[in-house]
Amino acid sequence: MTQKELAAKMGKRESEISKWLTGRHNFTTNTIAGISSALGEPIILIAK
Repeated sequence: MTQKELAAKMGKRESEISKWLTGRHNFTTNTIAGISSALGEPIILIAK
């Protein structure tokens, strides 16, 4: 998936996705949840 495709799925600007991937902007829990939803995959798994 490209940054452009991820941005479109999340309703974000491609520049914001770029900032996340280059470490210029931190992730929030809402951002992580949005990425997980856009990808259709869990990002964080909590083991018992």
